[in-house]
Amino acid sequence: MNHTYDIIITGARAAGASLAVLLGRMGKRVLLVDKADFPSDTLSTHFMSHTRFLEELGILQPLEETGLRKVTRMRTYIGQSFMEGPRPAYTIIPKRDVLDAMLIEQAEALDTVTFMPRTSARGLMKEGGRVIGLHLETEGRACTAYSEWVAGADGKNSNIAAWAGAQKYRETKPLRPVLYGYYTGVEPLREPVTEIFLHEGRIGFVFPMEKNRDCLGIEIHPEEFASMMKAPKDTFEQTFNQFYGMKQRLKQASLQGKIIGTPGMPNFFRNAYGEGWVLLGDAGHSKDPSTGLGINDAFLQSFLLADAFQQMDEGVDWKTALDRFQKQRDEQLLPGFQLTLDYIHSLRKWTSNEMALFQTIAANPMAWNKLMPHLGRHLKEDTKDFPLFYQSVEWEASSFGFRKD
Repeated sequence: MNHTYDIIITGARAAGASLAVLLGRMGKRVLLVDKADFPSDTLSTHFMSHTRFLEELGILQPLEETGLRKVTRMRTYIGQSFMEGPRPAYTIIPKRDVLDAMLIEQAEALDTVTFMPRTSARGLMKEGGRVIGLHLETEGRACTAYSEWVAGADGKNSNIAAWAGAQKYRETKPLRPVLYGYYTGVEPLREPVTEIFLHEGRIGFVFPMEKNRDCLGIEIHPEEFASMMKAPKDTFEQTFNQFYGMKQRLKQASLQGKIIGTPGMPNFFRNAYGEGWVLLGDAGHSKDPSTGLGINDAFLQSFLLADAFQQMDEGVDWKTALDRFQKQRDEQLLPGFQLTLDYIHSLRKWTSNEMALFQTIAANPMAWNKLMPHLGRHLKEDTKDFPLFYQSVEWEASSFGFRKD
């Protein structure tokens, strides 16, 4: 059969567009399709902490030149107190309309990549049980495209996954609703800091984007979602005003656009491949956004998948190459998945005694003088039912010079 493309990628966001760049650089004939027109926004964690992906894709510098602030510190609030510290590397927090459009521009600059916006996948084409292409609809017109492979980067509710019969595993239903919005005029801190508020069992976020624009978010209790979405702006701001210092800092703030809400993200892995098809991004793996790993996970998968296609070009059979891809994906993403679920399951409203003690200790240098020599031991002991957590703390502490005894 004379294939028109080597691969058709459905979904032109972080996962799909970055895969198009990587495969296009390899000389592969790529058709990249998306139902949206671009630039356009989308539901997102926004948090881009592994900037090496952006650098390798060639968009880090132009993305930073749009005015993004480099965030090098994180602050966690509990009640009227907070703790703050440096991060091992800087984070940038782009809006998705800018990030995704830059990735698509990089892909389109390659001679072997074709991009079709406003184009929806309508079904897989198969021959002898193998996927050989897609039925498409572009601006109301039906068409077909043939390919050696079809990649589904079409989100958590992936049509490609459904049509291919990709099974989920390690599945946990959505746990917590999330609402967020973009605000100008938020009174800034002295330097850009990622701010996390743990309040009444909720999580609040302040993500510094460009100068004078921040992304504000709240992860709330499931029973609150329906009522909050009846008047999302008012209830969102009323909730945010309860967080330490935010009522004053929001006095001159204005919402850009509208509050975006979702009742929650599903948590799962999916089988990543079959004959002629493969999944990446949220189509292959999804989890609660509280730990801000979504975009980083999407890029990781596209790089791993590009490596698998490189192996196939070098003579490795497709089943072996894609089995390696799925195993590497799961090995690298499973720790973050487990930590995220543990974090969300353990969230609760603290007792008045717990809050009183924390407020006292937070402002008491003598208490910290006693706690510091034993902090690691206490944390390790208190999390022995979930040792992965302490291992992750040790791993990050190594960036600041921590060495095991």
